[in-house]
This record gives sequence, C-alpha cells and structure tokens, in this order.
Amino acid sequence: MSAPVGAPAVKPAAGPAAPAAGPLAHASPVPHAPAAGRAARVAVLGASGYSGHEFVRLALGHPGVSIAALVSREHAGRPASELLPGVDPRLNGLPPAVAPEALPGLLAQGAFDTLVACLPHGAWKALAAAAPALAEVPVIVDLSSDHRDGSGGYRYGLPEAFRDSLAGATRIANPGCYPTAATLALLPALERAWLAGPVTVTALSGVSGAGRAPGLRTSFVELDGGAAFYKVGEVHQHVPEMARNFGRLSGAPVPVAFAPQLAPMARGILMTCIAPLAEPRTPEEAHEAYAGRFAGEPFVRVLEAGAWPETRLVKASNRCDLAVTTVHGGRTLLATAALDNLVKGAAGQALQNLNLVLGWPESWGLPVHGQPW
Repeated sequence: MSAPVGAPAVKPAAGPAAPAAGPLAHASPVPHAPAAGRAARVAVLGASGYSGHEFVRLALGHPGVSIAALVSREHAGRPASELLPGVDPRLNGLPPAVAPEALPGLLAQGAFDTLVACLPHGAWKALAAAAPALAEVPVIVDLSSDHRDGSGGYRYGLPEAFRDSLAGATRIANPGCYPTAATLALLPALERAWLAGPVTVTALSGVSGAGRAPGLRTSFVELDGGAAFYKVGEVHQHVPEMARNFGRLSGAPVPVAFAPQLAPMARGILMTCIAPLAEPRTPEEAHEAYAGRFAGEPFVRVLEAGAWPETRLVKASNRCDLAVTTVHGGRTLLATAALDNLVKGAAGQALQNLNLVLGWPESWGLPVHGQPW
C-alpha cells in the first residue's frame, strides 16, 4: 500500500481554535496540517465494536474532528443510535452506518480524508487488499496488529516512546493495550540499559479487551467472582510486540514471558513487570529516573513512592499511572502500570496519534482525569 505524503485536505468546521500548548501539551507540526478551527473528516471502520464506539465518543468532544462515516457490516443502513447506544443522537448529527464496500465510493466523493480502522486483527489488511482505492486515504490509523511491525509504511504510534518518528506520518499502527502498558512501565529502564535479562510481565485485564463478539469464556457466569489466566508463557499475540519494543529501546534483545489474566471487570489493565538489573539500584534511584523521564508527559503519571496504580483511577481517561521500586537488594526492578484498555490502550491513543500527525497539541480533546466511581 502506498502512503501519500502530507496530512489530509480538510473542510471548515465550527470548532474553536486549538489551545495554546502548555507544559503538558506537546505539538508536532507537519506540512499541510489543518489550520486551527478546521476538521479532519474521519471514517470509523468497525464503529460498532468497543474500540470503535470509544473512538466516536472521544471524537465527538474533539473540536478538530468530524465523523464523516460510520462503517459496520452488521449495522449497515441503520441509524447511528443503534450501533452507538451511549451517544445521544439528538446532539451529534451522526450519519447512518454503511457497509465496508461503500468506503471506496465515499472516498471518491471526498466524503472523508482520514480512516480509523477498529477491526479484528487481519481484517483491515484483507479489506485494503480487496479495495486498492483505499490506499489513497491521506491518513490511516490502524488499531489492529496488522502493521505494528512496520510493514506497509506504517509507523508505530506510541508517542511517549517514539514521538519523533511520528512527525509527518500518514500511516499509524496503534499499539496493543498490553504492549502500551508494558513499554511505558519499563521505558526509563530500557532507555538507560538497566536490564540484565528476561522480563516477566503479568496483567489483569477487563473483558472488553477480548472484543464485543459474544463468547463463553467472556460471559458473565464464567467470569463473575473469579479471575483466570490465559495464553501464558510466550504464546500471547502481544509477546512479539513487547519484545520488539523492548529491543528497540534498549538496543539489545530482551526475552519476554507473559501471564495475562481475565478479571471480572469491563475495562482496565493492571500490570506488573519484573526484570533483573545489571547493577543494583535503590528504590529512590528508580523512582527519580522514572519521574524525570516522564516529566511533562501529558498522559503518564508517576505515583509517589508507596502509592500503587489502580484501574479505577484511570477509567475512561487517556492516562497511564506508573509506580516503580527495586527489590532483592536492588538487583530486581519491579514496575507497575494501570491504564484503560479502551482509551490509552486503543481509541484514546489513536486520537493522540491523530493530534500529532495533524500538527495539533497532543493532548487536545483527550481526557486526562479518570472516573473512579
């Protein structure tokens, strides 16, 4: 798939001008970026899924984004209120859903200039191969794993780790929820080459991470009152992505073992990362390194010593909370993270990447505060 250069042509929107960037609002200008007060016209592919619904919810509060098309094979021809039950149809003027086959025609008509693909893994790559005209979409953000290895000209969209590589990008591979949490949890240690061996990652995850399609394992009766491991070891599809990130940041291969667990909650990830250190480090030294590295990052909060992340504190926000210490006489790093898998782990990060690509303040239109109750 060829990737056109530059950001999309856009039409005027009634939104306010972009706010001035403050100390926690990064901006990365690109050629031909939309002027303040203009909108990117977005087609959301897979709008009926959890990530698609969450992207639309967030985009409706973003002054620079207008939803031009809602794409869902199952709901094609039906009003937006039926596939987006949390959205008030009286206020937004959203279009009815269309089938994926309608996208090339809509693109030819100039109906949209940005595509956000919220499809199961492999589905966007297959659709793009079947409809080559979609290669002409000026900006694409793919939330699946199809291009996280950099194939097809896509750039890996984890701003806190790889922000410089995203300037001018027109194809973004949005990271997975688990790799986002793990990479942020280990980022300062990886960049400083502190680690001396394999990383062990464990995580509790809300059931929405498995997608909206019904299944026995994610049903209420199977999950209520307990938690369960799944795909333990090196078999989970996110292990290669974690290892790729860790190696890229540290400059050397970093083996990964992963033990994910389903928990009886709708959304959220609570993660622990443990790794041996090349040299002993005190808890204070580790905390100082983390606090310094993430100072000024709008969506990463390093908690005070003795405080630990909670999923409910980041619920519905684009924030990742981190806490770090060392144990075993300073020879083992223990880093923890919490994020909302549907926001910072998916739709919110997609919008964060769009802000970067389009030259807007990175935090524009994104929630930093959680909803604990």
